[in-house]
Amino acid sequence: SCCTVVKRLAEIIRDDEVSIPQLCDDAGVHYATVHSWFKRHSPSVNNLQSVLHALGYELIIRRKRDVR
Repeated sequence: SCCTVVKRLAEIIRDDEVSIPQLCDDAGVHYATVHSWFKRHSPSVNNLQSVLHALGYELIIRRKRDVR
């Protein structure tokens, strides 16, 4: 089982028909590292940012609308 962010990343990879080995090459992140995200480990912020950047996305932190 993986976290929500990794599930969203998997959707992007699937929808954009991205080759994970090529993505890893482009991002400079080892294939085994990315593969482990889908099985058991959460990504580090640096590695996640690198992968998202290689896909043309960015990681953004924003306040939830319903937070009081």
